[in-house]
Amino acid sequence: MNDMTSNKRKISADLPIDQQIANLLSLIKNAPENSRICEFTPELAEYILANININNRPRKSTKIVDYKRDMQANNWSLTGETIKFGTDGHLKDGQNRLAACMQAQVPFTSHAIFGIDPSTFHHMDTGKNRTGQDVLAIMGVKNAAKISLLIKFLLNWDKANRTDTRSVVSNQEVKDAYLKRFDKKLLQESVSWGQKVYNQTRFPLGQISATYYVGTENGYSAQIEEFYNLLMSQTGKVRSPQIKLQKHLTSMRNERLFISSHAYSVLLSRAVHCHLNKVPMTNDMLRVTQSDRRMPMGAQIA
Repeated sequence: MNDMTSNKRKISADLPIDQQIANLLSLIKNAPENSRICEFTPELAEYILANININNRPRKSTKIVDYKRDMQANNWSLTGETIKFGTDGHLKDGQNRLAACMQAQVPFTSHAIFGIDPSTFHHMDTGKNRTGQDVLAIMGVKNAAKISLLIKFLLNWDKANRTDTRSVVSNQEVKDAYLKRFDKKLLQESVSWGQKVYNQTRFPLGQISATYYVGTENGYSAQIEEFYNLLMSQTGKVRSPQIKLQKHLTSMRNERLFISSHAYSVLLSRAVHCHLNKVPMTNDMLRVTQSDRRMPMGAQIA
């Protein structure tokens, strides 16, 4: 067709609802090859759910509540998530988002795909459950996977000084922490340092990023950056913390010894505090037991 970009093939809130419905049905009947960016209004969402949402799965009330909250708070961004329609004229994916739109009474913008083969419907959404990374990506957060990991480390570190991410952190906790608790700019700076250090040293990004975040919050950003630069360049005296730490980890990797997230967290905290206190890192500090804890940022070393 030649009117793929005309108003007859457009779905937006500035069109009368009758025109929105007519254009949607036109796209369903004559499916475009590529996805279309559509602005779904509460009225159009209601029409879709009432008329072409046939034999779909039960709606998920908790997801609808989450989506509704984001839409009302203007925390919804255009991402790769799509609303899907089949060649049989039925909605195939997106009913929870459409239901949230109805409840929120605000439009939302999404990519939409048309022409889905109904025989492939049972393959949709059968993979792993949505993660904190997915939630942040839907919100349009840059570096969603790394930010989600960082937030989980920070939340776990606050829970009885845990040293890893084994404690379950829900998607809602990740989202709430991102929106209400943590500094968004500092989160991005932290994962940038985490990626940089990981690329040079293979030290896990989560611990590096979380240490940078906590250090900066406590007024040690310059010292942490100095330590990370020394760690990446491997310059300094033999007993300097950056040299001792990296040589120890390299030796363990060469011997194919398992290095736990707990060990990475404890060792990094000890090395950072040696650097802050300008003291050598001893061999005893390289021994980590499961009962050991990270050293609090800024603590003095006896």
